[in-house]
Amino acid sequence: MVVTVQQITIHSIRISVRDGSRSLPVFIQDGSTDSGAESGRGMAIVHNLTRGNWGVQPEAFGKTVHADLRLRPPL
Repeated sequence: MVVTVQQITIHSIRISVRDGSRSLPVFIQDGSTDSGAESGRGMAIVHNLTRGNWGVQPEAFGKTVHADLRLRPPL
């Protein structure tokens, strides 16, 4: 797994995670997972934190998932 963080604009950063699995992440709407489930909530958290600004790029030997976060202006 490789994690990168880069500033893509003056107001946002991109966090990317590359791994060797070709299985794509699944976005499950909030409230639709069993409260005892051990998986299924990760992309919902990413979706909420990024206001839907995330994506996935399948690759020959895995995938890269990225999430764009807005930066707060300096105080």
